[in-house]
Amino acid sequence: MDGPGKIFGSAALLLIGVLAFLLVSGTQAVAQFLSRDRPLSGGEIKVGMSSAQTGRTALLGVEIRLGCEAYFARVNRTGGVAGRRLVLVNYDDRYEPVETVSNTEHLIDEDKVFALLDFFGTPTCRAILPMLNEANIVLVGPISGAPIFRQPMQRLIFNTRASYAEEAETLVSHLVTDIGCKKIALFRQDDSFGDAGRVAVVEALRRRGLLLAGEGVYVRNSVNAPEALYHIAKAKPDAVILFGTYKPCANLIRGAKQMGMKNTVFCNVSCVGTEPLIKYLAEDANGVVISQVVPSPDDDSSPLVHEYRADMRFLGSNDFSYMGLQGYLNSVVLVDALRRASQDLTEDTLIASLEHLSLNFGFFGIHFSPESRQGTHQVFLTKVDQGRAIPIEKLDAADFAK
Repeated sequence: MDGPGKIFGSAALLLIGVLAFLLVSGTQAVAQFLSRDRPLSGGEIKVGMSSAQTGRTALLGVEIRLGCEAYFARVNRTGGVAGRRLVLVNYDDRYEPVETVSNTEHLIDEDKVFALLDFFGTPTCRAILPMLNEANIVLVGPISGAPIFRQPMQRLIFNTRASYAEEAETLVSHLVTDIGCKKIALFRQDDSFGDAGRVAVVEALRRRGLLLAGEGVYVRNSVNAPEALYHIAKAKPDAVILFGTYKPCANLIRGAKQMGMKNTVFCNVSCVGTEPLIKYLAEDANGVVISQVVPSPDDDSSPLVHEYRADMRFLGSNDFSYMGLQGYLNSVVLVDALRRASQDLTEDTLIASLEHLSLNFGFFGIHFSPESRQGTHQVFLTKVDQGRAIPIEKLDAADFAK
């Protein structure tokens, strides 16, 4: 016999199921009545991070975390921030929005972190947007170029990388102007990340009087998409732009080449994970173009890269990567702002400090203002050659020298 308790229990389970479905499908989290109380005590500043440490994109999350840890270790070795030690509190979200929401709630309510840093992914960051506003907590350097974090300006989000629109414009310009491609197809993740990529690519093509030649999608955290490969191969494109992570993109590129698309130009955006992509593709990676939003982690002439490599070596690692450098850069940005606001450190003084931050690293820099949360618009093009992503201008110079 069904009593009131059983009926209520069933209704509660149904509600939980509906909320979980909405989060997985990319809907933003509802208000959580989150704490705004983040006292600074015990000589520490806690910083929260949620990223994939296990699962299909684990290599990316690990690289980002290591870059952050390398800089935090440097700061703590030299006295911290005004005598306060930096503490990174990091949780694994497996690149799933539901996990990111749970992690963020724990970071804010239980760990009492002072700020958030280096969250990876468009669908994951999108899910926590209302939580940032409710808790009045800053997020520095989301690893995403999606417009939702930029337009309209989000007061609490400080973007330290170029947008997907800027990456797509750079890639399409290279394909059309430099190479002469006319038929350009798209391979993308079937969620808010891929949706943002599609809008960016379609708009860049439209400005040149072109349309998508073909399109294929894959499910987030899957690795194979045979139907997508079929649709793209059927279009016989001159080039394919890929908005995805390293495993599905590597499988698509390898499969396309096995089907005879050996003269097709394959272009990935920065979030693919450059080093894992090259590793998985092996010889098939040669000639693949990748847009980057930070300088090359191999270019020791950059002051930022020089310090990143030194700090990674101090931790006993020589695994330098583009994602690692992004994690390191975001940590530099946050710490600089914390230091400027350290005499009276509150959420509001941190925001004011970030709003006036200006960092120059030679040919690359991060600059915010009260009217802008977009710290840079720079995009760098690379092409894979013999297992390394080489800046295209260096390849061009080598060709010219010959």
